[in-house]
Amino acid sequence: MIHKNQFKLLIILFLFPFLGNCFDFTNYKLSNLQDSKEVLVQKAVTAFEKGDVAAVSGLALNAEEHNTMFWNHVGEKFSSDPGMSAQLAYDHMTMESNIVVKELLIRLEGKDFVFQKLECKREPEKYGPFTLHLGCKTTLYSPSTKETLTLSSFRSILEYKGKFKLYHLKRE
Repeated sequence: MIHKNQFKLLIILFLFPFLGNCFDFTNYKLSNLQDSKEVLVQKAVTAFEKGDVAAVSGLALNAEEHNTMFWNHVGEKFSSDPGMSAQLAYDHMTMESNIVVKELLIRLEGKDFVFQKLECKREPEKYGPFTLHLGCKTTLYSPSTKETLTLSSFRSILEYKGKFKLYHLKRE
């Protein structure tokens, strides 16, 4: 005969694996999180128009955040890659992002683009308390030149507890 408290414990032990993902006990201190993906991209575009690379960098996941917070949850996916460390992954990502920063400065600096929309077409990927929004395309419009510009540079955006950061700038 199972005692009432033993029964409750069995229920909890049975349900915990299913409910474990519902509870997020992390309290990471990510800097400069934005309230929405759209606000994040609008701020990045404005920074590029002003040529403010430091402001763009402040909107992106930095090395410490990547290596000590995000990698704790995503790194297991890359454990099959021999020699892949958090810093090496961040360095690879940063190399491409740095190229994209230069390309976007050429396209946006001194311009007057207005944010129109952001669409993320791929299914988001969940890594512990983080959600990676992928396949995002940004549409901008310039009132002065009547030009519409669609960018996929901001295609991966990281979400943590309903707030957002740029994850990785990608080449067009």
